Amino acid sequence: MENTFNNQRVLITGANGFIGSHVVQRMVQEKALVSVIVRESSDLWRIEELKKEIDINLVDLRDSASIDKCVKSLKPDFVFHVGAYGVDSRQKDYSTAANTNIMGTMNLLNSVKDIGCKKFINVGTCMEYGDKQEIIRENSYLEPDSIYGSTKASATIIAHQIAKENNINLVTLRPFGIFGEKEGSHKFFPYIILSILEGKDVNLTPCEQYRDYCYIENIMDGFVLAAKNETVNNEIFNIGSGEIFKLKHFVDIIYNQMRSTKQPNYGALPYRQNEVWRQQPDTNKMKRLLNWEPKVSLEEGIKRTINWYETNTEKFVGTKR
Repeated sequence: MENTFNNQRVLITGANGFIGSHVVQRMVQEKALVSVIVRESSDLWRIEELKKEIDINLVDLRDSASIDKCVKSLKPDFVFHVGAYGVDSRQKDYSTAANTNIMGTMNLLNSVKDIGCKKFINVGTCMEYGDKQEIIRENSYLEPDSIYGSTKASATIIAHQIAKENNINLVTLRPFGIFGEKEGSHKFFPYIILSILEGKDVNLTPCEQYRDYCYIENIMDGFVLAAKNETVNNEIFNIGSGEIFKLKHFVDIIYNQMRSTKQPNYGALPYRQNEVWRQQPDTNKMKRLLNWEPKVSLEEGIKRTINWYETNTEKFVGTKR
Protein backbone atom coordinates (compact mmCIF):
# COMPACT_ATOMS: atom_id res chain seq x y z
CA MET A 1 0.00 0.00 0.00
CA GLU A 2 1.35 3.41 -0.93
CA ASN A 3 2.45 5.70 1.84
CA THR A 4 0.09 8.69 1.72
CA PHE A 5 2.51 10.97 3.57
CA ASN A 6 5.80 10.04 1.91
CA ASN A 7 7.49 13.31 0.85
CA GLN A 8 4.28 15.23 1.53
CA ARG A 9 4.52 18.57 3.30
CA VAL A 10 2.87 18.21 6.70
CA LEU A 11 2.33 21.15 9.06
CA ILE A 12 1.66 20.50 12.77
CA THR A 13 0.67 23.13 15.34
CA GLY A 14 1.14 22.52 19.07
CA ALA A 15 4.00 20.13 18.30
CA ASN A 16 5.54 20.59 21.75
CA GLY A 17 2.39 19.32 23.51
CA PHE A 18 1.48 15.75 24.46
CA ILE A 19 -0.74 14.96 21.45
CA GLY A 20 1.20 17.18 19.03
CA SER A 21 4.53 15.50 19.80
CA HIS A 22 3.01 12.11 18.98
CA VAL A 23 1.68 13.47 15.67
CA VAL A 24 5.23 14.68 14.88
CA GLN A 25 6.66 11.26 15.75
CA ARG A 26 4.10 9.43 13.61
CA MET A 27 4.57 11.75 10.62
CA VAL A 28 8.37 11.37 10.78
CA GLN A 29 7.81 7.58 10.77
CA GLU A 30 5.53 8.03 7.74
CA LYS A 31 8.43 9.80 5.97
CA ALA A 32 6.59 13.10 5.63
CA LEU A 33 8.37 16.45 5.26
CA VAL A 34 7.42 17.73 8.71
CA SER A 35 7.18 21.41 9.65
CA VAL A 36 5.97 22.50 13.06
CA ILE A 37 4.68 25.75 14.51
CA VAL A 38 5.54 26.43 18.16
CA ARG A 39 5.78 29.57 20.27
CA GLU A 40 9.21 30.99 21.00
CA SER A 41 8.84 30.24 24.73
CA SER A 42 7.95 26.57 24.19
CA ASP A 43 9.86 23.79 25.94
CA LEU A 44 10.60 21.31 23.14
CA TRP A 45 11.65 18.37 25.35
CA ARG A 46 8.99 16.07 23.88
CA ILE A 47 10.39 16.40 20.36
CA GLU A 48 14.06 16.76 21.35
CA GLU A 49 15.15 13.55 19.58
CA LEU A 50 13.25 14.53 16.39
CA LYS A 51 14.62 18.07 16.04
CA LYS A 52 17.08 17.14 13.28
CA GLU A 53 14.33 15.60 11.17
CA ILE A 54 11.83 18.45 11.29
CA ASP A 55 11.57 22.10 10.34
CA ILE A 56 10.79 24.23 13.41
CA ASN A 57 8.99 27.58 12.96
CA LEU A 58 8.78 29.87 15.99
CA VAL A 59 5.42 31.51 15.37
CA ASP A 60 2.49 32.34 17.63
CA LEU A 61 -0.95 31.24 16.35
CA ARG A 62 -2.34 34.58 17.49
CA ASP A 63 -0.02 36.52 15.14
CA SER A 64 -2.02 36.53 11.89
CA ALA A 65 0.69 38.15 9.73
CA SER A 66 3.40 35.71 10.85
CA ILE A 67 1.08 32.71 10.47
CA ASP A 68 0.13 33.86 6.97
CA LYS A 69 3.77 34.27 5.94
CA CYS A 70 4.73 30.92 7.44
CA VAL A 71 1.85 28.89 5.94
CA LYS A 72 2.23 30.46 2.49
CA SER A 73 5.95 29.71 2.39
CA LEU A 74 5.46 26.10 3.57
CA LYS A 75 2.41 25.32 1.36
CA PRO A 76 1.43 22.23 3.40
CA ASP A 77 -0.34 19.26 1.80
CA PHE A 78 -1.70 18.25 5.21
CA VAL A 79 -2.34 20.28 8.36
CA PHE A 80 -2.75 18.82 11.86
CA HIS A 81 -4.02 21.67 14.03
CA VAL A 82 -3.34 20.51 17.58
CA GLY A 83 -2.18 23.77 19.20
CA ALA A 84 -4.50 25.11 21.90
CA TYR A 85 -4.57 26.98 25.20
CA GLY A 86 -6.34 25.61 28.28
CA VAL A 87 -5.74 21.86 27.93
CA ASP A 88 -3.94 22.28 31.23
CA SER A 89 -6.74 23.18 33.67
CA ARG A 90 -4.36 25.67 35.32
CA GLN A 91 -4.63 27.84 32.17
CA LYS A 92 -7.72 29.93 32.78
CA ASP A 93 -7.14 33.30 31.11
CA TYR A 94 -10.24 34.08 29.02
CA SER A 95 -8.57 36.41 26.50
CA THR A 96 -5.63 34.09 25.86
CA ALA A 97 -8.04 31.17 25.39
CA ALA A 98 -10.19 33.10 22.88
CA ASN A 99 -7.23 34.55 21.00
CA THR A 100 -5.37 31.25 20.75
CA ASN A 101 -8.20 28.79 20.20
CA ILE A 102 -10.62 30.87 18.13
CA MET A 103 -8.48 33.53 16.43
CA GLY A 104 -5.52 31.12 16.07
CA THR A 105 -7.71 28.62 14.22
CA MET A 106 -9.14 31.39 12.02
CA ASN A 107 -5.65 32.71 11.24
CA LEU A 108 -4.51 29.26 10.16
CA LEU A 109 -7.55 28.58 7.96
CA ASN A 110 -7.41 32.06 6.49
CA SER A 111 -3.90 31.33 5.22
CA VAL A 112 -4.69 27.78 4.10
CA LYS A 113 -7.71 28.88 2.03
CA ASP A 114 -5.42 30.78 -0.35
CA ILE A 115 -3.07 27.86 -1.02
CA GLY A 116 -5.33 24.81 -0.63
CA CYS A 117 -4.33 21.58 1.07
CA LYS A 118 -5.39 17.95 0.77
CA LYS A 119 -6.68 17.68 4.33
CA PHE A 120 -6.99 19.86 7.40
CA ILE A 121 -7.32 17.89 10.62
CA ASN A 122 -8.80 20.09 13.34
CA VAL A 123 -8.31 18.61 16.80
CA GLY A 124 -11.27 19.41 19.02
CA THR A 125 -11.99 18.09 22.51
CA CYS A 126 -14.63 16.20 24.48
CA MET A 127 -14.78 19.30 26.69
CA GLU A 128 -16.90 20.93 23.98
CA TYR A 129 -19.78 18.72 25.16
CA GLY A 130 -19.51 19.29 28.92
CA ASP A 131 -20.98 16.90 31.50
CA LYS A 132 -23.51 14.47 29.98
CA GLN A 133 -25.53 11.62 31.50
CA GLU A 134 -26.48 10.20 28.10
CA ILE A 135 -24.09 8.71 25.53
CA ILE A 136 -22.47 11.52 23.56
CA ARG A 137 -22.93 11.60 19.81
CA GLU A 138 -21.31 14.10 17.47
CA ASN A 139 -24.58 16.02 17.16
CA SER A 140 -25.14 16.16 20.94
CA TYR A 141 -25.86 19.60 22.36
CA LEU A 142 -22.67 21.49 23.24
CA GLU A 143 -22.68 22.80 26.81
CA PRO A 144 -19.04 23.33 27.78
CA ASP A 145 -18.30 24.24 31.38
CA SER A 146 -14.81 25.69 30.98
CA ILE A 147 -13.27 28.47 28.91
CA TYR A 148 -11.20 25.78 27.16
CA GLY A 149 -14.32 23.85 26.16
CA SER A 150 -16.29 26.90 25.03
CA THR A 151 -13.48 28.42 22.94
CA LYS A 152 -12.74 25.02 21.36
CA ALA A 153 -16.45 24.58 20.55
CA SER A 154 -16.51 28.06 18.97
CA ALA A 155 -13.35 27.25 17.01
CA THR A 156 -14.87 24.03 15.67
CA ILE A 157 -18.04 25.77 14.49
CA ILE A 158 -16.07 28.58 12.83
CA ALA A 159 -13.54 26.16 11.29
CA HIS A 160 -16.28 24.15 9.56
CA GLN A 161 -18.00 27.28 8.29
CA ILE A 162 -14.77 28.72 6.83
CA ALA A 163 -13.78 25.34 5.36
CA LYS A 164 -17.17 24.86 3.71
CA GLU A 165 -17.12 28.37 2.24
CA ASN A 166 -13.59 27.97 0.88
CA ASN A 167 -13.68 24.34 -0.19
CA ILE A 168 -11.11 23.18 2.40
CA ASN A 169 -11.28 19.44 3.10
CA LEU A 170 -11.59 19.64 6.90
CA VAL A 171 -12.39 17.04 9.55
CA THR A 172 -12.61 17.62 13.32
CA LEU A 173 -11.63 14.83 15.71
CA ARG A 174 -12.87 15.16 19.29
CA PRO A 175 -10.71 12.96 21.53
CA PHE A 176 -11.95 11.89 24.94
CA GLY A 177 -9.47 10.82 27.64
CA ILE A 178 -6.01 10.10 26.21
CA PHE A 179 -3.02 8.70 28.06
CA GLY A 180 0.46 7.58 27.07
CA GLU A 181 4.12 8.45 26.96
CA LYS A 182 5.28 12.08 27.33
CA GLU A 183 2.19 13.38 29.13
CA GLY A 184 2.72 16.18 31.70
CA SER A 185 3.38 15.12 35.30
CA HIS A 186 0.28 16.95 36.62
CA LYS A 187 -2.01 14.73 34.52
CA PHE A 188 -3.86 11.78 36.05
CA PHE A 189 -1.83 8.78 34.81
CA PRO A 190 1.67 10.34 35.05
CA TYR A 191 0.92 11.80 38.48
CA ILE A 192 0.11 8.34 39.86
CA ILE A 193 2.96 6.55 38.05
CA LEU A 194 5.64 9.09 38.97
CA SER A 195 4.43 9.31 42.58
CA ILE A 196 4.69 5.53 42.96
CA LEU A 197 8.14 5.51 41.31
CA GLU A 198 9.35 8.24 43.67
CA GLY A 199 7.76 6.64 46.74
CA LYS A 200 5.44 9.61 47.30
CA ASP A 201 1.84 9.61 48.54
CA VAL A 202 -0.81 9.45 45.82
CA ASN A 203 -3.51 11.93 46.87
CA LEU A 204 -6.71 11.68 44.84
CA THR A 205 -10.38 12.66 44.90
CA PRO A 206 -12.76 9.77 45.77
CA CYS A 207 -12.41 8.92 42.01
CA GLU A 208 -16.06 8.09 41.40
CA GLN A 209 -16.11 10.05 38.12
CA TYR A 210 -16.54 8.05 34.92
CA ARG A 211 -14.01 8.44 32.12
CA ASP A 212 -13.13 7.00 28.74
CA TYR A 213 -9.36 6.63 28.42
CA CYS A 214 -7.72 5.51 25.20
CA TYR A 215 -4.01 4.93 24.56
CA ILE A 216 -2.27 7.63 22.46
CA GLU A 217 -1.16 5.29 19.63
CA ASN A 218 -4.79 4.31 19.00
CA ILE A 219 -5.63 8.00 18.70
CA MET A 220 -2.72 8.50 16.26
CA ASP A 221 -4.10 5.67 14.09
CA GLY A 222 -7.36 7.64 13.96
CA PHE A 223 -5.57 10.86 13.00
CA VAL A 224 -3.79 9.04 10.15
CA LEU A 225 -7.00 7.44 8.85
CA ALA A 226 -8.84 10.77 8.95
CA ALA A 227 -6.05 12.52 7.04
CA LYS A 228 -5.72 9.76 4.42
CA ASN A 229 -9.43 9.59 3.65
CA GLU A 230 -10.21 11.77 0.65
CA THR A 231 -13.99 11.31 0.59
CA VAL A 232 -14.89 12.11 4.22
CA ASN A 233 -15.14 15.90 4.45
CA ASN A 234 -16.70 18.47 6.80
CA GLU A 235 -17.38 15.80 9.43
CA ILE A 236 -16.89 15.69 13.19
CA PHE A 237 -15.79 12.44 14.87
CA ASN A 238 -15.65 11.35 18.49
CA ILE A 239 -12.52 9.31 19.13
CA GLY A 240 -12.12 7.19 22.25
CA SER A 241 -12.48 3.60 23.40
CA GLY A 242 -16.27 3.97 23.71
CA GLU A 243 -16.15 2.39 27.19
CA ILE A 244 -16.27 4.27 30.49
CA PHE A 245 -15.04 3.22 33.92
CA LYS A 246 -14.76 4.93 37.27
CA LEU A 247 -11.35 6.56 37.72
CA LYS A 248 -10.70 3.98 40.46
CA HIS A 249 -10.60 1.28 37.77
CA PHE A 250 -7.61 2.92 36.05
CA VAL A 251 -5.87 3.51 39.39
CA ASP A 252 -6.24 -0.19 40.24
CA ILE A 253 -4.68 -1.27 36.93
CA ILE A 254 -1.69 1.06 37.46
CA TYR A 255 -1.18 -0.14 41.04
CA ASN A 256 -1.44 -3.81 40.03
CA GLN A 257 0.96 -3.45 37.13
CA MET A 258 3.48 -1.55 39.27
CA ARG A 259 3.05 -4.08 42.10
CA SER A 260 2.74 -1.26 44.61
CA THR A 261 1.84 -2.33 48.14
CA LYS A 262 0.94 1.21 49.24
CA GLN A 263 -2.64 2.39 48.77
CA PRO A 264 -3.78 5.62 47.13
CA ASN A 265 -5.33 8.22 49.42
CA TYR A 266 -8.85 8.40 48.02
CA GLY A 267 -10.72 11.48 49.19
CA ALA A 268 -7.56 13.40 50.07
CA LEU A 269 -8.53 15.95 47.41
CA PRO A 270 -11.93 17.55 46.86
CA TYR A 271 -13.72 17.25 43.54
CA ARG A 272 -13.33 20.20 41.19
CA GLN A 273 -15.94 22.93 41.34
CA ASN A 274 -17.18 22.18 37.81
CA GLU A 275 -16.41 18.46 37.87
CA VAL A 276 -17.29 16.45 34.78
CA TRP A 277 -18.93 13.32 36.19
CA ARG A 278 -19.56 11.35 33.09
CA GLN A 279 -18.61 11.44 29.42
CA GLN A 280 -19.25 8.37 27.33
CA PRO A 281 -18.68 8.81 23.60
CA ASP A 282 -20.48 7.01 20.84
CA THR A 283 -17.53 6.13 18.53
CA ASN A 284 -19.55 4.26 15.89
CA LYS A 285 -19.22 7.02 13.30
CA MET A 286 -15.40 6.86 13.50
CA LYS A 287 -15.51 3.08 13.17
CA ARG A 288 -18.03 3.10 10.32
CA LEU A 289 -16.73 5.91 8.12
CA LEU A 290 -12.99 5.68 8.82
CA ASN A 291 -12.71 1.98 9.63
CA TRP A 292 -10.93 2.80 12.90
CA GLU A 293 -10.59 0.41 15.84
CA PRO A 294 -8.38 0.82 18.93
CA LYS A 295 -5.67 -1.82 18.42
CA VAL A 296 -3.85 -1.45 21.74
CA SER A 297 -5.82 -2.57 24.81
CA LEU A 298 -6.15 -0.43 27.94
CA GLU A 299 -3.90 -2.80 29.94
CA GLU A 300 -1.22 -2.94 27.23
CA GLY A 301 -1.32 0.85 26.82
CA ILE A 302 -0.87 1.33 30.58
CA LYS A 303 2.02 -1.16 30.57
CA ARG A 304 3.81 0.74 27.79
CA THR A 305 3.14 4.06 29.55
CA ILE A 306 4.56 2.81 32.87
CA ASN A 307 7.65 1.47 31.09
CA TRP A 308 8.27 4.84 29.47
CA TYR A 309 8.02 6.77 32.76
CA GLU A 310 10.29 4.24 34.48
CA THR A 311 12.92 4.86 31.79
CA ASN A 312 12.42 8.64 31.66
CA THR A 313 11.83 9.61 35.29
CA GLU A 314 14.80 12.02 35.18
CA LYS A 315 12.94 14.19 32.63
CA PHE A 316 10.47 15.16 35.39
CA VAL A 317 12.61 15.44 38.52
CA GLY A 318 12.90 19.06 39.65
CA THR A 319 10.93 20.43 36.67
CA LYS A 320 7.37 21.66 36.12
CA ARG A 321 6.83 19.33 33.18
